[in-house]
This record gives sequence, C-alpha cells and structure tokens, in this order.
Amino acid sequence: MADAKRTAKLFAVLVLAGVLLPAHSAAELQSQFLIHDGEEPVEQEVHPDRFLLKVRADKTHKVLAKYGLTLKKKIGRSDWKLVAVPDGEALVYAAKLTKDRDVLAAEPDYVMRMSEAPNDPSYDSQYHLQSLQLERAWGLRKSAGQDVTAQTVAILDTGVDLLHPDLAAQIVSGYDAVNDDWQADDDQGHGTHCAGIAAAIGNNGVLGTGVNPQAKIMPVKVLDAHGQGYTSDILDGMYFAVDAGADVLNLAFDGGGYQLAFQDAVNYAWSSDRLVVAAAGNRSSYQYAYPAAYSNVISVASTDGSDALSYFSNRGTWVDLAAPGASIYSTRRGGGMTTMSGTSMAAAEVAGLATLIRAAYPDASNEELRDRLFSGAEQVAGAGSSFWYGRVNAYNSLQPFY
Repeated sequence: MADAKRTAKLFAVLVLAGVLLPAHSAAELQSQFLIHDGEEPVEQEVHPDRFLLKVRADKTHKVLAKYGLTLKKKIGRSDWKLVAVPDGEALVYAAKLTKDRDVLAAEPDYVMRMSEAPNDPSYDSQYHLQSLQLERAWGLRKSAGQDVTAQTVAILDTGVDLLHPDLAAQIVSGYDAVNDDWQADDDQGHGTHCAGIAAAIGNNGVLGTGVNPQAKIMPVKVLDAHGQGYTSDILDGMYFAVDAGADVLNLAFDGGGYQLAFQDAVNYAWSSDRLVVAAAGNRSSYQYAYPAAYSNVISVASTDGSDALSYFSNRGTWVDLAAPGASIYSTRRGGGMTTMSGTSMAAAEVAGLATLIRAAYPDASNEELRDRLFSGAEQVAGAGSSFWYGRVNAYNSLQPFY
C-alpha cells in the first residue's frame, strides 16, 4: 500500500530483479550483517574505500580535513557527497562521523545489481501487451489525437543498445554514470530489454512493440557489464534524469536496505513531478526491498500469462501493483529479440504505461498519475495481499481521461 511503506533502516545489498551474477572479490568489497526491526540478518556489500556524506552548511572542508577524507564527487544537485577514506575502512569512518555534530548523515556506498529472473513480426509473442489491453488503450489515444512523442522514460540500468533498429529512433541524450561520460551504451543486455518493453517503436514492420511505442528513451547507465553498480552512481543517474527532463524514471534493481540519500533522490524526483517506478525484486519474499519500498515510488510485482503471481516475485501489501514479468519478449542487445523474466520487466511496463497516461493528461500531477495507475488496476488473484491495487490495465487507466 503506497501510504503504508515504511522507512526501516535495514541495510542490505541491492540486486537486479532477475539474473544473479558473481560479486566482486573479498578484497574489493566489505560484507557485514545488520539486524533491525526483528527481521533476519541480511548480507550487504559495500565499497571499502568510500561512503556517502551529508554535512551541515559550510562544514564540508572542515569535516574532510578533520578526518583526512578526499572529496570524490558531489551527487547531483543534492547535499550529498561521495568521499574516499585513506585506509579502506569506509564503514568504520562512516560510523565515526555519525557522532560528529557537523555531520548530518554518513552512509555506505552499497553494491547494487540488476533484477532479471501493430504489424511487427514479434507482436504476437508479446502476451503482456494483450494482458494490459494496450490495443484498446492505443485506440483511445488515437481517437483523441493525443501526441505522446514529448514523453520520455529514463531507463536507469546497464545502458541501452543505441543502434537497435526498434530503439535507435526513440533515444535521446543520456548519461553513463559508471564511466562518467555521455555514451550510455549497453554492455550487458538488461537495459536494452527493459527499454524495448517500455518504448520500442511500434507499427514499423521491424520487430516488437513497446507499451508506449512513441515515447522517447533516455538511457542512463548506472550498472556495469556485470549488472552491478553502486548507490553513488545510481543517485547520480537519478539526479541527471530529473534535471534532463525525463517524465518517468524506471529502476530495475532491488534489495533490502533503506538509505536517507536514496530517499532524498526519490523526493527530488517527486517534487519535480517525475514519477519513479521500481521492480519489487525477485527473491520470492514478503520482506521490504529497496528502492521499491521507498515512499513516493511505484513498486511493481510480476505476474505470468495466467495472471498468477510469478513464483520468483517479491510480494506483500507494501507492493503497489503487478504487471506481466514472466517470459517477456523484448529487444536484445546487438539486435533482434529475446525473452527475459523478472520484476524488472514488469516495472518497465508500468513505466511505459505511466508515460502513456501522462501524454493523455499532460497537466496531471504525480498524485493524479499514480491514482490513475492504481484505480485502473484489475483485481486479479493476489490483489490486496501479494500486491495491493491489482494488475495494471492500460485501457482502464486511460479511459477516465476521455
């Protein structure tokens, strides 16, 4: 339930909703177990040499000098900084600084990983488009003469295949937060698949179709070739996407750790009237997972072709919506199409639908857009228990606008 999402500070590794990939070596990462709110200990991995820091106004240089820290970068327009420690004990330093009255917060730089478990030739293989009643929804939009080209979905992921024939014409300028450059190309494949689900070109006789086939795609690379990244890079990518004008941000990674720095980034997006959609996670668990469980985030579980909850999907009343996420056929890195499963796929559908709704109602606030998604959802099996509002339905969510 959206207003029931808690902010328990349970720190844990964030993992992409799908394929689990090898972690870095022990020499590169630190792990520990933290217990909070009576839940089981959850292993988490952090960067050993740096952490996120927020200090009182005009106290940055004083704090850095006092503890021998090095400023690595500023996180977007926020008050958060990424700082390096001299001897590889980031957690020790972060704990020490929280006792300093000039320090507002000090948090680890967590490891995050991806979550994966028309006349187009592959359209018939895309069952999720029929489940969402998208043909009827597209018909409503066309009859009203709606222009959806101005809507942009930011895919915060492993990047996007910039030359894919079903994506290239939709892509706008993006950002690579991992390598700190502007070429957000995909070197893994997960981001390309999610981008196609949300906004692959439709009715072009090439391959498949996205939920909003006329929306623009903003590739924001926050995960590397192993599907792995850090909180600091993801936050950098979120601030970029908001400032660059993305209408909806899609986050296809999951985990169990609350961070004030992450909630600040979500709140920045929300206050800028940008909607954030996130995968609920693929652990088949009722435990809260982040970033999906943050306040002001639309959390999405996965269903299959029979509208049953996917066996791998996280679930619970903290999850807002469900969407098809099992065996989803979409764009493949290097060209063509492929099938993937995961709450990442389900979240990408909701992100695409959110841009479609916003195109139909461009003056809608985030609250109104969210309410349209919730009120249009179908009461399939699991609604109210495994996910709160139901499985999304594009036709229902668009219909009230006309």
